[in-house]
Amino acid sequence: MQTAALAVTVLLIVPTAGDQRIEAARDAVSFWNARLAELEVATRLDGPRVVVAPPELRDIENYARRVAQRAVRLPAGDAEPDAPAEVTNLDADVILLLSAQDILSYAWPLPRIEPPRYLVVIRSVRGPDRGDAMVTRHVVAHELGHTLGLLHNEEPDTLMCGPCQPLLSIPDETGYLPLTDSERARLRALHP
Repeated sequence: MQTAALAVTVLLIVPTAGDQRIEAARDAVSFWNARLAELEVATRLDGPRVVVAPPELRDIENYARRVAQRAVRLPAGDAEPDAPAEVTNLDADVILLLSAQDILSYAWPLPRIEPPRYLVVIRSVRGPDRGDAMVTRHVVAHELGHTLGLLHNEEPDTLMCGPCQPLLSIPDETGYLPLTDSERARLRALHP
């Protein structure tokens, strides 16, 4: 018996149409859809729908910076400020921002929103290793993994690593760092 797919909508917000990370983001979405299909779960990432430099980009970037600054100090919770309307009014389950800022990449659950929605921020490409296409693909896929319910593990040669060593690790046959057996089991449990 086949189950109808549950679509998790992804909105990709980019500062410019020529952003080199767009292809990495699309590839990461395809990677996850292939893994979810392999696991025979109904969930799929839909999109991404790409929006270039929307009018609310500055507000989204400002919120992304506030979260990044706060995230290193405090976990999400009741004291967390609400996301601005410029973020919550966007029509997507996952808002994937290819930031123009050199800030921490992260996936953040938007506070007090049901059903849960996420802001995923991918920092700008600056520095000797950040321009590496493999690193960008893995960072995007790693953060999308959090939106699917995966947590950091302590295995540096896997996709959901913490800390990660993507330049020193060997991708599997998918071209990405592997998922652990426990992560595969968690995805099956979370996305029946």
